[in-house]
Parts: sequence; C-alpha cells; structure tokens
Amino acid sequence: MKTQWYKNAVVYQIYPFSFMDHNNDGWGDIEGIISKLDYIKELGATAIWFSPLYESPDYDYGYDISDYRKIDPKFGTMEDFDRLLSECHNRELKVIMDMVINHTSIEHPWFKQAIADPDSPYRDYYIIRKGKREGDKLLPPSNWASTFTGSAWEQIAGTDEFYLHLFCKEQADLNWENPDVRKEIIDILNFWLAKGVDGFRFDVFNMFSKVYPIQDDHQKDTYQKGAQYYVDGPRMHEFLKELNEKALSHYDTFTVGESFHPSKEAAHAYVKEENHELDSIFNFAHLDADNIAGKKFFWKPFDLIQFKNGFFNPQRENFNDGWNTLVLENHDNPRSVSRFNIDTQHYRYEAACMLAAVTYLGWGTPFIYQGQEIGMINARFKNMDQLKDPVSHFVYDLMVGYGMPKKAAFGFIKYGARDHARVPMAWDGSVNGGFNKGHKPWQCVSNQYIHINAQKDLNSEKSIYRFYQKVLAIKKTNEAAIHGELEEYDHDNRRIIAYSRSYEGKKLFVCANFSRFKTKYRLPEWVNGADVLLCNYDQLVNIDGVIELEPYQAVVYEKR
Repeated sequence: MKTQWYKNAVVYQIYPFSFMDHNNDGWGDIEGIISKLDYIKELGATAIWFSPLYESPDYDYGYDISDYRKIDPKFGTMEDFDRLLSECHNRELKVIMDMVINHTSIEHPWFKQAIADPDSPYRDYYIIRKGKREGDKLLPPSNWASTFTGSAWEQIAGTDEFYLHLFCKEQADLNWENPDVRKEIIDILNFWLAKGVDGFRFDVFNMFSKVYPIQDDHQKDTYQKGAQYYVDGPRMHEFLKELNEKALSHYDTFTVGESFHPSKEAAHAYVKEENHELDSIFNFAHLDADNIAGKKFFWKPFDLIQFKNGFFNPQRENFNDGWNTLVLENHDNPRSVSRFNIDTQHYRYEAACMLAAVTYLGWGTPFIYQGQEIGMINARFKNMDQLKDPVSHFVYDLMVGYGMPKKAAFGFIKYGARDHARVPMAWDGSVNGGFNKGHKPWQCVSNQYIHINAQKDLNSEKSIYRFYQKVLAIKKTNEAAIHGELEEYDHDNRRIIAYSRSYEGKKLFVCANFSRFKTKYRLPEWVNGADVLLCNYDQLVNIDGVIELEPYQAVVYEKR
C-alpha cells in the first residue's frame, strides 16, 4: 500500500563521484557517503537520491550502465551498498536510486551480443536500422541529432546498419517496443525493490517510446532534433503503467521522472494520480530564465517573469490531482547562486537563503543537491582541460568548428557547464576541501573551499546551512507549506516574487526581493498583523504595510 510519504519528504541528491572519498583514491565512494549521513540527517533531509552507483565505463559518468545489478568497484561492493541502505534506514532516510533505462552502455553484455551476432535475440533489444544510400554515400537511417551534438546514429563497424543513441554514441537506446526488454527492466526494478530501495528517479523517461517507422525531421540542417519522434511517444503511458503494475505498485515507492521538454498535457498525465504512472516529474522550466531553453550554454539576461512562469505554472496545473517537485540545482546544472544575475561577491549568503525560501516553501517535494546547502558557487575553470563532462567538449568543439574563437567558446561553456556541479564537495578548509586526504581528485577542486565549506557553516549560527535547516523544518511540519493551495501575487513585478499558501484556515505568505537593489513592496491587507516566521536579514522595515526589502531579502509570514 502506498502511503505517499514523499509529500512530507525532503530529498538530498548525492553525486557519488564527488561527495566524499573515504579510501583516498580520487573517487567518491560508499564508505564516504556513510560517513556523512548524519550531516544529511541534521540538515533536515528525509530521503537521499543517489546518482548512478552501478557498474559503468563512465563515458557519461555513470549514466551509461554496463550492469544494473552490480555496484561499480570504484564506489565499493554490493555488501557496501547493503550497509549503506541499512545505515540510511536506521536514520529514517529513504533511499532513491537513479534508474537509467532509456539506454545502456555499449559495454553492456546485451549490446555486445547484439553487435557480435546479427541473429542474436539481443539484436532486437536496441534500435538498429539500415542506413540510406545516396549515390556512393551511406547515410544514417534518419537525420535526428543527438542531444550531445552530431548524428543520433552510429554505424556498426563492417555493416550498413546503425544503432540509435539519443545521447553519447556510447549510450545505445533500448527498444522499448520489445516485450523482452520491458521484462528485463521490470526484473531490474524488482531486484532493487526487494533489497529495500524506496524509490527511483527515472532518467529521461519520456524518451522511452519512439514513433515508428523511423523518419526524417523535415527541416533545414543536416541533423535535426527530431524530438517529435521520440519525446512523449505514442506508448509512453502504456509503458509507465506496465512498470507500475508489475513492479512499483507492489511496494511503498516514490517515483520521479526526468523529462525532456514534455508538453503541458503529457506532463500532467504522467503525474495524475488516477493514471498510476509516476508520482512526480522534475520541473526545470524556471531554470531556463537566464539561458535559451534547450541551449543552456547560450545565456541571456535573467528574466524574473520567465522564472515565475516556469516555477508557478506546474504548481497550478498539477495541484488537484498530481504532485510536484521543487528544484534549484542538480548534477546537470551550474550552481544556482552563480546564476540569475545574482551579485555573488557581495550577497552570496542573502541570495542563497532567498532562493531556498522562495523555492522550497512552494508546492511539492524539495530536492537539494550536494553543496547547495552551503552556497557553493561555480568553479573558476581556467581551460577546457579542467572540464571532464563530455557535453562540455562536444559543444566546445562544435562552436570552434563553426568558427567561434576558442576563448569565446570557452566563455560560453564555462557559463553553462555541468562540471560546476561536479567538483568535489567542500567539507572543510583542509587539502582538497576535505574530500579526501590528498590524492588528486578525478575532477579538479573548486579553489573557493577555504572560504566556502560545510565545517564553516556548521560552526556558525548564521549560515546558509542553518537557514536551510529552518526552511526545511517549516516545509516538513507546516500544513500550509505541505498541502496549501498556492496563489501568486504581483506577477508583473520584475524585482519581487510573492505567493501565499493556504490550508484549512492557516496561511503563509512568502515575499522576496530578487534583485541587488533595495525595493519597497506593499503587503496584501490580510498579511498585516501576521507573524514573521522567517527572514534572512536581522531587520525588516514595515511602514503602514509597505516593507522595504534589502537586496535578496526574503520574508515568510504566518497567519493562523
């Protein structure tokens, strides 16, 4: 029976490569994670989402899985994982596993057998098609583009056939039309659920179903996104219902899906309770308010109105019969305090606290990414050699190939790189920020760890970590913050973001200055006389119902 425990949950995301290196070999590991569980519990988290721990050749750092039932040796063993699971549950921390099942690694035994033998049953585990002849040229089966640039098709050596990879060529898309593939996936889910795992985050789930027959995207460039042929495909709802019926519904699970630009209608259908598909999906639309949607390396001036639209719309659309997630950061995005036109040099504390209050008192389950709770900022990368993410290099090479000067291309990459989120966690001011005892980490350490680290925040009564604790305490215990209906105020105000949450006579009002300038704001009449529940400044000026908000000041009122 499902208890919907996730509606009161706070989820902390761990990227295992970069969290804590216990054995000092340069890679984060399970022992390191176990050593920091009390830190996560003290923050106020009630669940942990682990980015992939499975065996992988790491072309895409864990998101190319070669064995779904093994722990990668650099992280530890299955016995280590079992102990991690037990230690989490002993602390009443739920465990959410990342499940990457749109594609496998090309090192997976299924794919190796598929390529080695054209008559193998595993050939139909993947999407393999003959190329097209144009004179002497052999072209891919369609002009779809990989989301990581270039063609989405890779030729199988010695043949005229290609396999589909919507991401790296090392990540071959699975053929979800094949019932044997779906059975394998259901068996994998049940394997982990039987161990005691509490839920899954499904990677790029709305790409499982493709449109057949394979066809070109009829636009101008050599390679086109082709998204209409593989996003929110015709059998998506059927596939999700099958996973639910044959695995997920047998346990008290929580599921959250990462989706690739879903339509509003599809997004709502995925989380609608009566459909029995997913409990929630991630909403990232507000995170495009400082870049061109789908092209995050191309930044633009921050637009608070766009941020509001992206943040509030899913909360309104899904309120009556679905669930929502609240996200600022993850392993795929730069640090939030370094975005949105924020003056990090002068207002890092204030801005980080403001973002926490505004985001996590909304409607949905909070997701917090490692280091976010101490206000880690973007790394100061000096050259492309310091960037490990293949996407950074693919896009850089593409820009340079189109004639952009290398320095300019690096500037774009440096702004939007996923690498910012993947530098080692800053635990203290010792060597490598306390990530390990001195071995060179797999990814360079951010040079700000002397000033920005967890120990420093824990030792201070006024810190970003301490403010997060207060926000999350409200989120977990205040009925209005959990279940309350949301109403936005003053949508067209380009400095202020404000909303209320109302539940059974209790009301919260969240108001924040999203700028570096002092700004006055007239409170709604009903807020006058309400108690100040939380504020990230020591003072709050209120003259006849008009408050003067300092740069990035956030205030939360409660009316009973």
